[in-house]
Amino acid sequence: MQLKTRLLIIFSIGIIGFLGTAYACLCDDLTIEQRINQADVVFSGTISGDTWNFSEDSIAAGFDVRAVWKGSDSFPLIENGHVIVITAKVTTACGVTFIKDKEYLIYAKIDGDNLQTTTCDGSWFLDGRNGDVEILKNMGFTHVFVDACENKYSSSYDCKSPGLHSVEECEFGKLVRNIFLPVGIALPIVGVTVFFLWRKK
Repeated sequence: MQLKTRLLIIFSIGIIGFLGTAYACLCDDLTIEQRINQADVVFSGTISGDTWNFSEDSIAAGFDVRAVWKGSDSFPLIENGHVIVITAKVTTACGVTFIKDKEYLIYAKIDGDNLQTTTCDGSWFLDGRNGDVEILKNMGFTHVFVDACENKYSSSYDCKSPGLHSVEECEFGKLVRNIFLPVGIALPIVGVTVFFLWRKK
């Protein structure tokens, strides 16, 4: 093989490698706290249904919300329990891989009635973000879905009625079930028992 041919091959490989690197997704090395601070909304959720083309270079997926840590005030649509999240179609453009029925931890920016995210924001499979979850646990939920109330993140939430609940609603529900309801049932029984004992005297 002639020297010119060899140099041409080496040069071509170098150009291809450079282009591949140039178009790769490059992210800043953020701490978990920085990811939380930069996000408008932080939540965990499961993809329901198939993804669809949102634009020429992006896809969208519907998420069933499980727990919300940040953003319910600035994005109240999340309290409906279902949100649409947009990301780039390809991972080289920092798109998140969306898989049906998989649970994710999403760090998102608000985009009208939808949310937008990238891998640089920190969005990924929930079971691959244990360090994030530990820090978010210390922050505390702002809203939780009933299915998420008894999950691995916190045993203190055990709402039983369907829908998305604020922490206050969840705690009040526990108070009613654990204290008010038992006392309400026990008081008439105690009262009737005392009455009959008094009558026998």
